Amino acid sequence: MTYSLADFARFCGTLKPDTGGQMRLEPFERRMLKDFFAGATETVIIIPKKNGKTTLLSALALFHLLEVPDAECVIGAASRDQATILFNQAAGLVDRSKLTHLFDVKGGYRHIRLVTNPSARIRVLAADANTADGVIPTLALVDELHRHPSGELYGVFRDGLGPRHGQMLTISTAGANLDSPLGVLRASAHKLERFERDEKTKRTRAISDDGSFVLHEWCLDPADDPANMKLVKKANPASWQTLKGLQQRHDSPSTTPWQWLRFACGVWTEGEEPWIDPKSWDVLADASRDIPEGAQVWMGVDLGVKHDSTAIAVAHIADDGVVIVRVEIMKPEGVLPIARVEEKIREVAARYTVQKIAFDPWSFRRSAEMLEAEGLPMEEYPQSAEKMSVASAALYRVIDGGLLAHNGDPVLRSHVLSGVTKETERGWRLQKDPKSRRSIDALIALTMAVQLATAADRSPTPMIAFV
Repeated sequence: MTYSLADFARFCGTLKPDTGGQMRLEPFERRMLKDFFAGATETVIIIPKKNGKTTLLSALALFHLLEVPDAECVIGAASRDQATILFNQAAGLVDRSKLTHLFDVKGGYRHIRLVTNPSARIRVLAADANTADGVIPTLALVDELHRHPSGELYGVFRDGLGPRHGQMLTISTAGANLDSPLGVLRASAHKLERFERDEKTKRTRAISDDGSFVLHEWCLDPADDPANMKLVKKANPASWQTLKGLQQRHDSPSTTPWQWLRFACGVWTEGEEPWIDPKSWDVLADASRDIPEGAQVWMGVDLGVKHDSTAIAVAHIADDGVVIVRVEIMKPEGVLPIARVEEKIREVAARYTVQKIAFDPWSFRRSAEMLEAEGLPMEEYPQSAEKMSVASAALYRVIDGGLLAHNGDPVLRSHVLSGVTKETERGWRLQKDPKSRRSIDALIALTMAVQLATAADRSPTPMIAFV
């Protein structure tokens, strides 16, 4: 073989992806890699999710290891876990394609070495740019640049390319901040003289005069209708992205509008989006529901001892499938005594049959241990990305589906509408707007309580009401 696009395509034909069958390099993938194999030093590709970017990069890494003498292929992302996703995909290709006679996978070290030359390797580097200092790659792969907090890692990789005439390939989805490393890079690319936009395919190509830098981007225009699946399909060139599949994804209760714009349409949202429209909350106001005495309930506690609110949310699933929620918001004047929070939890426990009480162990562990000793069912609920992504999606589903009613409490409304979305490797989650001082403690407590209640519910069509 030689290091060419045609040979890479033939190599892909020997690979078995996790979707089954043999891997086939698609026409759009050939277009996006043409400049890379022509010698471009930096290739940046921005494309919506689910168009096979991780599989493509993992196949390229293996091909590079096989064809370039003493290859040094490094994988970098916003976090080591994110970079490991690409590594695991490459390891899976080796295993499924029965290529262990060529590649030696060291999963614990996150290395893949060439059997005939162990010094040739693929390896994952931590997100910290300091750990990548001194690296001299022949190929640097950067995943999801839109998530990187700074451009340091990208810069370290780029600066290390010179000694061995290395190349760098970055694949990402559209971001939420035009001031991010990817946003700045994209803006610079759009100013290049050799800039092309094909409206028929929704593809942008920008290339430097010397051909060393190239950007490929698939995206709708801001004025395009994101609900028009025929238009959205143009921004999703993979053959497996069908109109029916895109429509199902669009209509899924777990798909938020900002997710659809960025991850399916390739549209930059210029900031993390409010997670729901105020009208979506206000239209669900209903003060007629209450939690019966002695009813089964699930609780969420978000503690803000100093200069912040503490919220206790209580959720009950009624016989008709409606989940009724009450939220107690305690605003301290200075420092809120934890004893007041403990006593409020005891009051709730005396009125209802408590199933679980979710709390963040970071701030409430000692109190939780004491309450548990009194017989209350305390459950640690670390506000990790993984846990809160699941909980956030659960709350969004019931609100977006119109399956929620609340009593119109203006303080609760303020907390709920002050939340913004934060994308993580585990999915999106609700968080406080870093630019705002508005509290969201009631929203977080509500999120935990609703997640516990709906997870426990076994009725086929649960409905939610907040009171």
